[in-house]
Amino acid sequence: MFPGVRKRNPLQLQWEISFAGDLRVNQLLQMKRWTLITIAVGVLTIAYSQLPSTTRGKLVGRLGADNTMSVTVPGKRESVPRVVRGRGYLQAVEVVSVFAPFTGQLSKIQLKVGDRVTKGQILATVRSHELLQRLQKIAAALETAKEDLRRQEDQVAEAERALERAQELYRRDLIPGRDLKEAEAARDTAGAQQTLAHAQVVEQQAALEQTRYLLSVSKIVAPFDGVVTGMLAESGAYVRDSTPIFSIGAMEPLKLMVEIPEAEVDFVRDDMVAQVHADALPDRVFEGQVAPFEPKLEKTQSVVAEVRLANRDRLLVPGMNAEVILVQKSGQ
Repeated sequence: MFPGVRKRNPLQLQWEISFAGDLRVNQLLQMKRWTLITIAVGVLTIAYSQLPSTTRGKLVGRLGADNTMSVTVPGKRESVPRVVRGRGYLQAVEVVSVFAPFTGQLSKIQLKVGDRVTKGQILATVRSHELLQRLQKIAAALETAKEDLRRQEDQVAEAERALERAQELYRRDLIPGRDLKEAEAARDTAGAQQTLAHAQVVEQQAALEQTRYLLSVSKIVAPFDGVVTGMLAESGAYVRDSTPIFSIGAMEPLKLMVEIPEAEVDFVRDDMVAQVHADALPDRVFEGQVAPFEPKLEKTQSVVAEVRLANRDRLLVPGMNAEVILVQKSGQ
């Protein structure tokens, strides 16, 4: 034996070799376990990122009140967008009432709420018995005035001829000057009566034109392209002047009122982008914006936010049911 070297027991040497081998196996198993875990987490993260936004929103909604899910892998942290959903129905921003032009009986209305109308389209008419009677009376008075004017014109012509004869006789000293003056006075009187008759004709013609105009505007027309949002009178009803008959809503822009839960009020911001899904158009997604609002509430209350849409293609119609999705992207 060499000096300073201890002699080892064979049994002790075998145990040390066995222990070292077990330790190495455990280390390999531990490394394999962490490798598998890292791969699994990476696969889950990639699969989650490929999911549709609506599916991710549903998963987020099931995770808790804070609507946030975090997946942590070595060196990376990804946060799912925060989502708030709401439902409502589309409304016109601009709504006007259309009134009866005068007192009368409303015609049969062929429209119903939700029907589209175009600018200038006749919605209904108002039949005024009073105006019709007035029109008949004025027309008769006009004919009488015209007949009187014709008589006055004949009398003026006769007076003119009489005056010419008187002037000729006066030049020949066959009549006194008094007869000439009487002929002149007769001519002037006939002319004045003719002027008065002509004024009567003009007056009756103006009254007739005015009445005809009133009858022409008895047609109730749409003020712009839009949709009927309200029926305020029934067919055949007797309506008075300025009685509202219809309410018409413009096709653009539109709005949708959404209830925001108290827990989400701080999350909603003015001009926030909103996705709108109309039930009648399930394959289309429309973009809107949150209008400015004041989130004033008390405990257990909610806030109503207004989402506006341009609707330039006019596919959406007031009255449609729709879902609104407000998404807070990462970094907001």
